[in-house]
Amino acid sequence: EKRERERERERDLLGMIVRLRSRDGLERVKVGDDATVGELRRAIETITGVKENEQRLSTDVKLLSGKEDESASVACLSGDGKKLQALGVKNGSMLYLKYGFERDVPAAARCAATFSDRRMTVAEMVAKQTRIERQEKADCVSVSIERHAANAFQLYVNQGIAFSVKRCGVMYGSVDEDKNVKVEFIYEPPQDGSQEEILVHSNGEEALKVETIVSLLGLQKVGYIFSQSSKEKDYLISTQELMEMADRQAESGSETFVTAVVSLYHSDEGADVHFEAYQCTNQCVKLRTEGWFCEKEDTEKHSGVSTLKDPREPSKEKPVIVAGKDTARVDNEWFLCPVKILDHEGLLSSDFPIENRMTPQGTGELKAYLKQMASKPFVTALSDFHLLLYLAKNSNMDATTWHLLSRPWEARVILGKGTK
Repeated sequence: EKRERERERERDLLGMIVRLRSRDGLERVKVGDDATVGELRRAIETITGVKENEQRLSTDVKLLSGKEDESASVACLSGDGKKLQALGVKNGSMLYLKYGFERDVPAAARCAATFSDRRMTVAEMVAKQTRIERQEKADCVSVSIERHAANAFQLYVNQGIAFSVKRCGVMYGSVDEDKNVKVEFIYEPPQDGSQEEILVHSNGEEALKVETIVSLLGLQKVGYIFSQSSKEKDYLISTQELMEMADRQAESGSETFVTAVVSLYHSDEGADVHFEAYQCTNQCVKLRTEGWFCEKEDTEKHSGVSTLKDPREPSKEKPVIVAGKDTARVDNEWFLCPVKILDHEGLLSSDFPIENRMTPQGTGELKAYLKQMASKPFVTALSDFHLLLYLAKNSNMDATTWHLLSRPWEARVILGKGTK
C-alpha cells in the first residue's frame, strides 16, 4: 500500500506520460491528466518537431507495422477537443506515431554539473554516477533474418504451440563492416517454456556439433530470438526478458549482438504475428553485469518495470535518477534500443523438420524430405542446417565428408548428379 501511495504521488507530480513509438524510435511526451488530443499534438510538435498536421496517431501497431494500404485504413485519434482518457489513453499508454519523413530521435538530455571546487556532496556524487539515460541509437545498424528461417520459427510458435508458451532460439549468420547483421538460420536448443519463462536445457554434445557446423559454414552466433506468450500484458519487454537479453548480449562479447522478439498482436481485424528487434543499451548491460537488477518476486520479474539496487550500497532506497527524479524503479523501455529489421533469401533453407520440437525428426522424416527434394540438385537438399545437425547426431562421418556437406555452395562445384 505504501508503494502504491508513492506511485500515486509520483503520477500526480508528473501528470500523464504518454509513450510514443515511431519508426525512428521510442519517446515520451508529458501532458496534463485532463489533456485533449489537440494538446497532445501540440506537445508532440514541441518535443519532436513533427507538425500537428503531419502527425498520424493511433493505438494500433498496424499504423507502423502494416503495409501502406493497411496502415492507411488504421483508425487514428481524431477530434482535437476530445479528452485522451475518454479515448482510453492514460498514464503510460503506448501510442504509435507516423509521419512522412525520417529524423533522429535524440537521447535524453544530459544534465552535467560544474563544480567550483573539488568537494562534492554525497547527493551530487550519486546523481553524477547513477543517472539512467537513453542511448541515442543501437550499435547494430540493422538485422536481416533469412525469410525461410523466420517463417519456420513463427509458424511453429503460432500454429504449433499457438503462443501458449514462450520459445527461443539462437541466431547464426554474419556481420558486415557497417555493423549490419545477417541471420542465416535459427537453432532451437532443448527447452521447456511457460507463459512467463523459458528453461533451456544443457546438451553439451549437441552444442558441440552445432558449433562445428557453424564453424564449417563460416558463420557465427549473431543474436537471440524468443516469442512472447499470448498472455495479456501492458509492456514491451518484461524484466525477466530484459535480464536474459542483457546476459546474452554480455556473454557474446559482440557490440552487434541483437535480439528478435516475436509477438501476437490483436486488433479489430484479427491477430497478426509481429517481429521486432532490439539491443539492450550499453548502460543496461553494465548494470546487469554489476548486479543492479533485483530478482524478487514473480510479479516484478514479469512486469515492464525493473527494480534497481546499488550493489555497493544495498540499503539505499532510491539509487538511480530517471528524468531528474530519485527512484529505484525504471521503465524497461529506457534500456532498449530498437533495431531496424529486414528479411532476405539466403543459401540455407529450413525445410527439414527442426530439432527439439514436439514434431518428430527421424528416419521417416529423412526419407520424406529426400523424396520431396528428389527433383532438385543434391546440394540443394544439403543446404539445410537442421538436416546437417540431424546427420551429425545420427551418423558417423569423417572430417572430409563433414567439410563437404557443410559447404553446399562450394559443393555445387565439386558434386555432380552421380554423387546422389
